[in-house]
Amino acid sequence: MATVPHHLVMDRCYLHGDPTYGQRRGVALNSGDTDLINSYFADFKSANEAQAIGSWNGPGPFLIENNYLEGAGENIMFGGADPSIPNLVATGITIRRNYITKPTSWIMQSWTVKNLVEFKNAQNVVVEGNVIENSWVAAQQGYAVLFTPRNQEGTAPWTIVRNVVFRNNIMRHVADDGRPSQQTSDITISNNLFYDVSTAWSIPNGAAAARFAIIGGGPRNVTIDHNTIDNNGSATILIYGGYTPTSTVQIYGFQLTNNLLRDNAYGVFGDAVGEGSAGLRFYTPNAIVARNAFGGAAATQYPTGNDFPTMAQWQADFVNIGAANYRLVATSLSKNASTDAKDIGVDFTALDAALNATPAPTPAPTFTVQFENYDTGGEGVGYHDTTPGNKGGLYRSDNVDIAAANDTGGGYYLGWVRAGEWVNYTISAATAGTFTIDLRVASNGAGGTFHIEVNGVDKTGPLTIPNTGGWQAWTTISKRGVALGAGRQVIRVVMDTNGATGGVGNFNWFAVR
Repeated sequence: MATVPHHLVMDRCYLHGDPTYGQRRGVALNSGDTDLINSYFADFKSANEAQAIGSWNGPGPFLIENNYLEGAGENIMFGGADPSIPNLVATGITIRRNYITKPTSWIMQSWTVKNLVEFKNAQNVVVEGNVIENSWVAAQQGYAVLFTPRNQEGTAPWTIVRNVVFRNNIMRHVADDGRPSQQTSDITISNNLFYDVSTAWSIPNGAAAARFAIIGGGPRNVTIDHNTIDNNGSATILIYGGYTPTSTVQIYGFQLTNNLLRDNAYGVFGDAVGEGSAGLRFYTPNAIVARNAFGGAAATQYPTGNDFPTMAQWQADFVNIGAANYRLVATSLSKNASTDAKDIGVDFTALDAALNATPAPTPAPTFTVQFENYDTGGEGVGYHDTTPGNKGGLYRSDNVDIAAANDTGGGYYLGWVRAGEWVNYTISAATAGTFTIDLRVASNGAGGTFHIEVNGVDKTGPLTIPNTGGWQAWTTISKRGVALGAGRQVIRVVMDTNGATGGVGNFNWFAVR
């Protein structure tokens, strides 16, 4: 402890990367006895690795609670580089009641996207009461959560992941869920709701497997209990023995109990030997597999003591799958049918209590608006444009001129903008305050002037677009001290005068912070 900073608290802080260029990391958690609580982390993204929170040289304990966390590479990662302190393993980690997400606007952008939560060197961990969402095929297969010890650079042979409890979480909109692997030990995954684990989170030339779990490399004592799992991949659980499908490394202490899960093509698949009991016997000797409801599976392929409703029956057991309401209907045969006489699947009373004990962080204290996303309603409502047609021919069919941007992050911009035109943006501010407005602009010569109104009041006075050296040579200009009220606000960007080029300039996005 004496070799690192310790006894630190970061509370109610706003940490963010640049909305265009991103940022490598929010917090390098290389410390001891540290709390990160009630804070907002946004735009941590990079063409290389980026995390909202990354830790590789801190002993702990750590509390990460009630935060909003955006990170492209990993939102939270422990490990990933060998610690300089001999025998260091991050110990005593609590990750509780956070909203852990990746904005879907990052899909197909240039950021390196990997996982949501990853443990490469950690022990005595509790992950509880979080909403964990949005992971797609990109730099990796879209695994949402990984338990995978890594002696990353060959100098830390003591690296381990053990004693992890993952419970009372909602995980959704992901390409693949958990992946315990290598010599992981004592992993408990209990009372979680997993839904929209889907092949829809594929990208061109990158298909999502949409599995609930991949278990390989011989982890010990893995318990999967009382989860509700709705995925559409060919296999719900894939088990393999090591680095190759035919490896004989086995998994001891495996328990699969009281879960609602789909069979799809395969419910549980042993990579070298096939579905159900054959794969379980080969890879998980003496496993306990009991009181699961395998939707669509054949009873002859699995151990006795489980239920095998048709897929239609399995889906009809829920109140409303379309609305993500996975509570059981009163007539479900899975009610009070588990090994502990509770309902099979999630105990929603416990899940709701874990999620709702502390309010979530307030919505983003900053937000970015793309100029092409002006209000609907047409001429005189969402915009006023003085020339007919969309000269760029992209994105929208209104008379506003929109073209493709070559700025970082791609997207579109408003071009051919003339004095007398305006565009409206209706936003909602979480709290009243005084903010800075950043605008991403370009001009191939001295630009014109414009101003920004909020609810009909000029808040900025005239702002000038500089000569940036090209129509797509983007720069950011800022106006400080702009007062906004709480709630609904109508922001109008009004073009005042043309510059030497005959227009005002090009507009990519604006951000309020």
